[in-house]
This record gives sequence, structure tokens and C-alpha cells, in this order.
Amino acid sequence: MLEFSDLPYQFIPPKPNNFIIGLGRAVNRFIGLKSRNHKLKEIDVNGLTEFQKIAKEKDARFIILPNHPTHSDPQVINEICRRMEKKPSFMAAYDVFARNKFVSWFMQRTGAFSVDREGSDRKAMKCAAQVLEEGQYPLVIFPEGNVYFCNDRVAPFAEGAAYIGLRTQHKLGENTPVYAVPISLKYTFVEDVRESVIFNLNEIAKNFGTSLSSEKPIIEEVTRISILTLSEFLQKHDYSLPKNNTDVDNLINDAVEPIIIKLEKELEITVNNEKNLISRIRTIRSKIHSIRIDLEKQKDHFHAADLADEAMLALRILGYSGGYAANNPSLDRIAETVARLREDIHSKGSPPVGQRKVFAKICQPIDLRQHVSPNEKISKNAIIQLTEKFEKSIQDGINESNKKNDSHGNKVF
Repeated sequence: MLEFSDLPYQFIPPKPNNFIIGLGRAVNRFIGLKSRNHKLKEIDVNGLTEFQKIAKEKDARFIILPNHPTHSDPQVINEICRRMEKKPSFMAAYDVFARNKFVSWFMQRTGAFSVDREGSDRKAMKCAAQVLEEGQYPLVIFPEGNVYFCNDRVAPFAEGAAYIGLRTQHKLGENTPVYAVPISLKYTFVEDVRESVIFNLNEIAKNFGTSLSSEKPIIEEVTRISILTLSEFLQKHDYSLPKNNTDVDNLINDAVEPIIIKLEKELEITVNNEKNLISRIRTIRSKIHSIRIDLEKQKDHFHAADLADEAMLALRILGYSGGYAANNPSLDRIAETVARLREDIHSKGSPPVGQRKVFAKICQPIDLRQHVSPNEKISKNAIIQLTEKFEKSIQDGINESNKKNDSHGNKVF
């Protein structure tokens, strides 16, 4: 996982400039997307006509919610928004702004603003609500909160997007609609990159004093190197892998469950034994979010940030689940797993190993007026249900894209 900046947090507000926005879009479209950092040959956008019909509605506001499978997502969403004839305002992690002063300046002028993922960032929440309320720029939030390299399976969404959307809709009233627009992104390789993937996996193996076996199936070697990487990753966070367990999924579950139990105890969450680990993490993240947005729980915010890090760690570990690649050992999934291994080891991203295509599905916009009552406060249950609806919409879009994907990436490795 990419390490966040250690610099003290400072809120970076948006300062949109139409000239800079236009310039940025042109550079992104003709140079950035095709560059070595992204290697994108095509963006296939579906659902544009349906969106444009709703976009004509007077005074409509939009909160755009994509999944976050790669580091190319902001650039892809920027291009999709260009085709939607919208100039978006991105909520972006502060560490992106902190890396480079020029990048920070440029991002501000394209309408982006910072959010502190490690704390309770009231300025960012207020700014997001203001952007959405004013309606000049659609608000873009990535509800997964981080890149997990599991493109075919969305990670549990944080509830901040649903909270901001519902709160804004409640404030604006029934005459000013706020639409949530989930966008499913599915990346796939359009060329055979197996040789590069194997080379990278072997380089990872060398970090642990081993090498790939040419006699064993690639998925077995991916699993073996994943366990070695996971063990090191856990040790960095003062945890360790359970011993004497040879089944990878059980191994991962046994590594994650102590973290989840610790969080449930800290947060005083009643455990439902019928829930799987992903569902339990979703409950944990929901509870943490409720603490971080509650003014009366100000003193708990720093503690909640620590707990959020632990929940993120558990979620990240579950991403190593053998079922993701083993149940469908496609070129895309194995390449994703190797990319995640490299990032977890080196704590830095690396360019994709080959040319790609993106299937982008603009899902059916969700009218938030149907989820609020003018005379009632926004309930916790309403936020949870809407968040789950966002997740399902995006997952359905990914599944739909996979059905029509005949690229190299969708073939067995």
C-alpha cells in the first residue's frame, strides 16, 4: 500500500480556473492518458445518452461516484466528465497535493481540493457539501477511499459520499434535485503481457531469496509469493501470519479476524457470527465514520483515525484472498495481484505493464430526493442503505462490462 505523506496536514481549497481546466483536459486527453503512466488506448463509455437526458434537468446537482481500481482513475474520470460536458471538482487525498508544489497548484486550478484520510477533516466535508450545493461543478468522490487492485470486485464503500449527498439534498429541498451518479470502471489489457507479469513476479520472489518455479502453475506461484509478501506486510504493522495453515483463504481469514475482533471490542460492536469478514469490516467502518462526523465526539476523532487505519489494513489483507485470482485466473486478475504485491513491498506505484482499454459504465443516476424526507432528520439507516445501493450499482456495471470483454486481459493466463 502506498504510504501517506508524513507532512502536517493543511487543507487545500479548490480554485477552479476555466482556462486551466481546458488546458488540463486537452493535455490529459491527447498526452496523459496515452503516456507510460497510464497506457490507455481506448475509453469505451456506456450510458452517456441516458445521463445527458437527466443533465438537462433544471438546477440538477451531481455527485459522481466511481470505483477506484487503479491509479489512472482520476485521469479517466476527467475524460469521462469531458464527454458528459461537466467540469468536476475532485475530493483528493492530501498526500497527492503534498508531493509536488506545481501539481498542487495545478490541481487546485482544475477544481480539486484535499481531504485528510487520516483524520476528521471538517473543512473538506464542508467544502464538498458547498461544491455540491452550489452546483456549478459536479462533485467527484471515490467511495472506496484507496486503490485496492481488485477491479472485478468493489471494496466496501465508506459512507461519507452518501452522507454528503443526503445532507445536501435535505438542505436544498425537493425543487432542487441531487443525483448520485455511480460509474463502473473496468480496465483490461489489449495486448498479451504475460511475459512482463512473470518477470515482475520473479523480481518480487527475489526479494524473499527465492525464484519462480517453471513447473508449477502460475496461480500456485502467485499464491506462494503473496503469502510471503503478506507476512512481511503484517510484520510492518506489528502483526504476524498464523502458523500451520496451508489453505490460503483460511490463512488470510485467520490473519484478519484478530484485527477485526480488536476493532469490534474497541468500538463496542455486537458481533453477528453469521456475518462474513467483509460485512464486519463494513460495520466497523460505518461506526468509525459516525464518530468522526459527530461534533460531540470531538475528543474521539484522533482515536477513530487510528482505528480507521486498522480497518484499512484488514480490508487490504482480505484483498489477497486466493479466490480472487484462483477462481478466475485471467490475465487481468493475475496482473492486478502482482501489481498489488509490488506496491505493498515498495510502497510506491509503478506504470502498467502494457496497453489497456477501459470499459466505463455510467450507471443509472440515483435521485436522492427519494431517499430523504423534508420533515425528518437523515437517519443512519438511510446512509447505510444508500451506500449499499452505490456499491451494488457499480458492481453490476463491472459485471456487465466483463460479459462483453473479449480482450487479452479477460483470457486465462
